[in-house]
Amino acid sequence: MVDGDTIDLGPPQAQVRYRLVGFDTPETRTPRRKVSADERALGRLAKERLVELLHSGPVDLTEITCSCPPATIGTKRCNAGRKCGILKVNGADVGATLIAEELAVPFVCGETRCPPMPNWPKIIESQFPSRRTE
Repeated sequence: MVDGDTIDLGPPQAQVRYRLVGFDTPETRTPRRKVSADERALGRLAKERLVELLHSGPVDLTEITCSCPPATIGTKRCNAGRKCGILKVNGADVGATLIAEELAVPFVCGETRCPPMPNWPKIIESQFPSRRTE
């Protein structure tokens, strides 16, 4: 388990990393930007919930073609080298479950590219506004 939307499958010497599609979870760390304590905490909750789901029943991963340009698939320029997949547990899409539980947001790529990454600091602020008194 990597985080709430990325998993590793297979034996350690031959693991394949998958970016689960259709949703995005908060970051626990990323080289792209500083991750706030609130985002890191919510990202950990998403990861823990995904682990719970994985242990709750039959798992089915369907590999799908990434939205990246064909020449970049399998490289760092496409999903950081990850394959893309849809993960279901007990027949239910884990992304839909995490979205319903407010641990993820929808993130749907088009045929040839993905939208900008969600602005997690802004999403967290809108879901959990500060309780400061004015």
